[in-house]
Amino acid sequence: MPVRKFRSLEEWQESKQAFWTACDDPQLPDRIRTHWRRWAALVPFPNPRGLRKYRSQEEADADRDRWESERIARIRAERVRKP
Repeated sequence: MPVRKFRSLEEWQESKQAFWTACDDPQLPDRIRTHWRRWAALVPFPNPRGLRKYRSQEEADADRDRWESERIARIRAERVRKP
């Protein structure tokens, strides 16, 4: 998406229709689904969700290294599968 600059607040408000969707717009669910599909294609394996507690910084680092390694392995495996 290109960056747009506005010289005034009025200019922004005039073009705001391109940026905002009303909450009662019937196309909103489809636009949200499209957005999430595109995002999932860009980041196929997101970070683990939720709050995690660790006893030490080393334990936290080890857990992060583990899931990063798993993610890298999954991405490599998927790239190998694609023709």
